[in-house]
Amino acid sequence: MPHTVAVAGTTPRTIMCAKALLSHPEFKISFIITPAPKPIGRDRKFTENQFQIFANSNQLSTVLIKNKVDEEVKKEISKFKKPDFLLVVDFGYLVPGWLLNLPKIMPLNIHPSALPKWRGSSPGQSVLLSGEKESAVSVIEMTPQFDQGPIVWQKKFAVNQSWTQSEYYQFSFELVCKELSKIMLGLANGKIIPLPQPTASPTALALRITKQDAFVDWKKIKQAMGGGDKYSGDKYVDCKYSAELERASRAYSPWPLLWTKVLTNKGLRRMQIISAHVGQNEQLVLEKVKIEGMEIKPWNEVKNVIKN
Repeated sequence: MPHTVAVAGTTPRTIMCAKALLSHPEFKISFIITPAPKPIGRDRKFTENQFQIFANSNQLSTVLIKNKVDEEVKKEISKFKKPDFLLVVDFGYLVPGWLLNLPKIMPLNIHPSALPKWRGSSPGQSVLLSGEKESAVSVIEMTPQFDQGPIVWQKKFAVNQSWTQSEYYQFSFELVCKELSKIMLGLANGKIIPLPQPTASPTALALRITKQDAFVDWKKIKQAMGGGDKYSGDKYVDCKYSAELERASRAYSPWPLLWTKVLTNKGLRRMQIISAHVGQNEQLVLEKVKIEGMEIKPWNEVKNVIKN
């Protein structure tokens, strides 16, 4: 008999993991747990998330969450036999104790950092912002302590210094999906013994990213571009800040995007930095930007629109 798995999640990364399990003859997805359709767009049409669409196309039983994992959800889940595993990937909800205790073997979570480093909601962004050259993707046993469960499996990798957050996460999950069935079989037959994490983390908590986190003052961007006037220098460049902004332009791509406010002939406008790099003399070079009310354009085509 194949091992049964309940999968909780929402995103394409959840789908990657589900596909990895469905392709293996020793695993069967017994049901999925995912948010209920939400009103999207101007017409507020109720729309299924990508994981629910995937589940429907593969005839997978689905438990929908309206607001939180509550007694109503518990009642729906109780209609199914207890799975061997619970796999939580990009779920976005607090997982209560009764759900952690549901699987016969273990509740698992995939966390794309070298735990105990960068516990929290945005590990990939934090790795890129900090300029780390090495990271890891971890599979852990889920416990009530957030991202602190014993480590089941961890794979280190070199961080490509051109990656955006999307590329970081894609690479991380591709690594783990190649080994996911082997990891879970190892747990089932007792060949893998989870190792406790240190209680303390060497890094700050990787908090959920907001739009405001990605804001930077235009004066600081100009200084990083060599347009500053610090200590009466005509073209002072803050090299350290140039590198920080370049990393931020990748870490915040594709969301929320590094942004600032600039003065144009139509007044103060929001400007998103789509891409940038560090050029000669270590100055920041803007490549593509989007000024509010305009399409994405090369910086050289729109820089004269800015008045400050």
